[in-house]
Amino acid sequence: RRPLIPFLPFCYVTAMACLSVSQLNELARASLQAGFPSEVWVQGEIQGLKVHAKSGHLYFDLVEKGPTALEGYIAKISCAFFRGPYTRWRSLLASLGAARFDLSSGIEVRLKARADLFVKEGRYQLIVSEIDPAFTLGAIAKKREQTIQSLRALGLLDRNKGLDFPEIPLNIGLITSGGSAAMADFMRVLSDSPYCFSVSLFDAHMQGENTVPEVIRGIRTLERHPDVDSIVIIRGGGAKTDLFSFDDIALCRAVALCAKPVVTGIGHEIDVSVADLAAHTYRVTPTDVARHYVALADGVWAFLDGACRDLGHRCEELLRRDGQKLGLASAGLGHIANRWMASSLSLLQGTAFKLHTVVARTLAVREQALAQGLARLGALACGAITRQVQALDGMPSLMARDARRALLGLQAQVEQLGQDVRESAQAMMERQNDRLGHLHSLVSLLDPAETLKRGFSITLDCRGRVIRDAAGVTEGESIVTKLPKGKIRSVVTGKEPQ
Repeated sequence: RRPLIPFLPFCYVTAMACLSVSQLNELARASLQAGFPSEVWVQGEIQGLKVHAKSGHLYFDLVEKGPTALEGYIAKISCAFFRGPYTRWRSLLASLGAARFDLSSGIEVRLKARADLFVKEGRYQLIVSEIDPAFTLGAIAKKREQTIQSLRALGLLDRNKGLDFPEIPLNIGLITSGGSAAMADFMRVLSDSPYCFSVSLFDAHMQGENTVPEVIRGIRTLERHPDVDSIVIIRGGGAKTDLFSFDDIALCRAVALCAKPVVTGIGHEIDVSVADLAAHTYRVTPTDVARHYVALADGVWAFLDGACRDLGHRCEELLRRDGQKLGLASAGLGHIANRWMASSLSLLQGTAFKLHTVVARTLAVREQALAQGLARLGALACGAITRQVQALDGMPSLMARDARRALLGLQAQVEQLGQDVRESAQAMMERQNDRLGHLHSLVSLLDPAETLKRGFSITLDCRGRVIRDAAGVTEGESIVTKLPKGKIRSVVTGKEPQ
């Protein structure tokens, strides 16, 4: 039950001539403290947590959310956790064995505080003296279990684990805070390895209110990156409550539904986040994640090295065995070749001797016949020459006269034949020229280019043949249509045979 706030008598207010702002705020503060004379326990969710660097004070809003996340908050109050009470509360936590518990935005708490009004700002607030860690850890554990059960019911808890991890995992998409110690540890291990890893960084907050939306955006960005084979999410160590963002249902769904394998290294040696459970593989620290990738590359290298050695041994064994077979075969072949060569040489020598004998005998016979023929030919030639000389002695003048007469007649005939040939050739060339002109006109009319200019086109199939029938093509086949200017490439989606 809420205590009633005492109402100031109206006469007391009206008795004063005029109130200053500070006087009004002081009166309001006094009324608030009178209504809440002692500290109260208040339950809500921390939002906008800020730590004052100089004073060490903590400031945040405590909100009460609606039944659904879409409604936002239905009430909010400012809170101040001053350095002194905060330090004493941290000491109490350490004595209880909860030193790793710390505050962060987004967690639900139950705190003990007194109601107060900040006079200078006129702001109603709670002055916190302690926070119940058991309630917060229980709320976190309950929400974490609800997230796990929700993912399991949707079949998402093992979805990313079912993806095939790249055999040579050299292209890595990294989601972490750029320049952080976690990134330095991760990159140092990769750089010290003998492999050429390619890392695409998505710079994201890994602590605070921006963690969830930025990590989700990083997953979706790297998922679409063509050069990324797997995605790594890493951060350094911290308080137990720093894991709260990695138990968020939206972030865990993004990890589970990612089309590429996700490897996490959240940086806690004891606690395992829900994101770790939804990921393909999780390791304790960023260094362990980097060593995981180096170990995978070592495994591929060891496999290739072993395969190379096995292949070398196998090749040596095959060469040795085939060499032995070749040696045996060459020895047998050499023996067969020597025997065949000896037999062939003997046969060739006998054949050559027989050929030499036949050729010598034939040449002797032909030489004797030639000598006899030459003798007879010489005698006949001498008699014929003598007779021709006697006949020529009485014919020189007669022959000269007849020869001149014959030559003149032949010259006239040749000139007439030449004139006739020239005239016939000229007439024939004119007729052929006219015929060629007529044929050229006909061929021009049949030229495909002239046909295309008249608005027609020629369609060819994928093998360059003219298509004359729709039945000659199939659906899905590529065809080319030639136009007077250019070509059109098409794909057959339907046809209507005539």
